[in-house]
Amino acid sequence: MLSEDALDRLRQAGLIARRAREEACRLIREAALVIEICEAVEEVIRLEGAKPAFPCNIGINEVAAHYTSPPGDQLRIPPRSLVKVDVGASLDGYIADTAATVALSPELERMVEAARIVLQEAIRAMRAGVPVSRIGLTVQEAASRLGFKTIRNLTGHEIRRNQLHAGTTIPNIGGACPGRLEAGHIYAVEPFLTTMRGAGEVVSAKMATIYRVEPEKTNYQKLREDERRLIQYLAERFGNLPYAVRWIDDYERVKNIHERLVKSGRIHQYPVLVERLGEPVAQAEHTVIVYEDGCEIIT
Repeated sequence: MLSEDALDRLRQAGLIARRAREEACRLIREAALVIEICEAVEEVIRLEGAKPAFPCNIGINEVAAHYTSPPGDQLRIPPRSLVKVDVGASLDGYIADTAATVALSPELERMVEAARIVLQEAIRAMRAGVPVSRIGLTVQEAASRLGFKTIRNLTGHEIRRNQLHAGTTIPNIGGACPGRLEAGHIYAVEPFLTTMRGAGEVVSAKMATIYRVEPEKTNYQKLREDERRLIQYLAERFGNLPYAVRWIDDYERVKNIHERLVKSGRIHQYPVLVERLGEPVAQAEHTVIVYEDGCEIIT
């Protein structure tokens, strides 16, 4: 089980992530610069004494996940759009992950509300010993009842200290999926919904804006000196958590080295994920601590 100190840190991280999510929702409006939203939200987390656990994700309409602003981004929030914001806070390595969706058109509000309801139903079903497949079925049935499809190849995930994605997967559809929820473990549960016209799955776009190094898996002896220095810098700054290149000091100076390391697979890139048929996607997410008789929402 988690120690009292760990619980305290997790709850603090959850409160910070919640404040960042709320600030993002306040800032989302037509014509707003996405990079300004990302940087403002990340600054909220830093001013609260934590670190972003990953770059602020802003997903517009069919973009479901993994878009954050690159340096100099001129993307603006379009009119009448559906905008997802996904944020995470890390406090001494204890991570909280949360997301919400804002509709800038009245006809999209129903999907936003459905994502909230589906998330609530999933959380009510969470307690120690419950098969994760049952959570997936709960999500899928609740979404279908409300007139929406879930995204079958996006999932929630277990969280451990210094590990954003660890261990158990929390599916968004029914069917075989190994594992049961365990007491004292932390999970991010995050239903993604699309319309009944959608494919119910995401595909990779031809761009990536979020990256990660795995220092423990890096063979430094096979790197050139400039590559070794950059990998070491990234490992010291971000550990194995995701980062944005706009966070890299003097990025233009090391841009070519970074791109070479990405191309060689030594730096992992997260492609932007879009709904396969171009339908809009809504998301809602909380981080919870599971107990024998239920769970505690910390975000």
